[in-house]
Amino acid sequence: MTSPLDKFYSKTRQTLLWMHLAHEPFLVLYTLLPFILRKDLGASLLQLSILSSLRPILPIFSFYWSSDLCTGKHSLRYNLIGAWILARAPFLIVPWIDNAWYLIFSCACYELFNRSGIPALMEILKINMPNQSMHRIYTICFVISFFESILLGIFLTEILKNSILPWKTCCGIAALISLSSIFAQMKLVFPSEHQTTPQEKISSGNKILMPWKAAFSLLKTHADFARFQYGFMIGGFALMLAAPSLSLFYVDHLHLSYSEIVLGRSILMGIGITGSAYFWKQSLMKQQVDRIVKYILLGFCTYLVILYFSSFHKNLFYMSYLLYGMTQAGSHLLWNLSGPLFAGHANSSPFSTVNILMVGLRGCVAPALGGILCNYFGPSPVLLISASICLIGFFYMMRQKTENLSPSTELAS
Repeated sequence: MTSPLDKFYSKTRQTLLWMHLAHEPFLVLYTLLPFILRKDLGASLLQLSILSSLRPILPIFSFYWSSDLCTGKHSLRYNLIGAWILARAPFLIVPWIDNAWYLIFSCACYELFNRSGIPALMEILKINMPNQSMHRIYTICFVISFFESILLGIFLTEILKNSILPWKTCCGIAALISLSSIFAQMKLVFPSEHQTTPQEKISSGNKILMPWKAAFSLLKTHADFARFQYGFMIGGFALMLAAPSLSLFYVDHLHLSYSEIVLGRSILMGIGITGSAYFWKQSLMKQQVDRIVKYILLGFCTYLVILYFSSFHKNLFYMSYLLYGMTQAGSHLLWNLSGPLFAGHANSSPFSTVNILMVGLRGCVAPALGGILCNYFGPSPVLLISASICLIGFFYMMRQKTENLSPSTELAS
């Protein structure tokens, strides 16, 4: 005999899987757009610089989308669907527009709204799934989608290389496939007790300041969540600091070919992610978050050090991305699932929204600073500086008093 809650669980599980599978073709093509922008549309250095700045900076505006999100079923569903559509719809007309600036505009919409729907999605998962099932299903969908991305990456490379389909046509088709997820999202159902929560009307001036006040108030009142954010901020800052140096390091120091980059950054990184995701999921369910953050910081530190020494032996480049994939799996799962984890029975959207805000804050500083350091010292020293920052973060977390999650936020085991 099935439980009344089984229909909510089943529908949510199917929707999450559809979202991951339908989005992956678009995501694979999206990662190639900087190369396409330069090669086919003749983008200038200014246009490429603007494109590269979108991902780290725009999350600081994304968090406004869900900053006043209530737990009502209609609010959650419409928030998720709205963000999903606005992030992908501009790409539908890319096949008919031959303009670099429009493609940059489309990428800006994606970077702005792609993260915006995450708080609503995480709250939906928390409402409709038990903790143990939520972490298991999310991990499975993540791993399956990465297997899909490896195959699609090889397939798409052959399509573009042999001119079977123009990249513009592929872009429109991929966006359409990704948008098909909204049909599953529209059918999401919720237990009857989760109704729309009435909200007080806020003046336009307060709408700008209130989310910031709420975010920092949350950090003050939840010490465990604040420790998690500080550790993640240090590691994320280090990776963003190194990002501008990577392309120069690959080309000028390692002299990598396109196939070698694909082998390292797609295939071996994918193997690292899929091979380690299960163990990260088990750690999320059984161990302390502080300890997981320590492992992530140490993993990213080791990745950067090995990448630095790959200039002496190219095989270390492949080893570094295998380790990066293993560490990134834990980082991705913890970042996305930390909202429901820390919220317990409360609304998880404010916690997930703080995650987005912190990405934007470090994105306003780290990439620009990394570019300046790379210009003065070269890419190799920047890698070591970034590794040192991760190591500092590791020792910072080691010095913190590790505490178990409170009963309201403890994961089911």
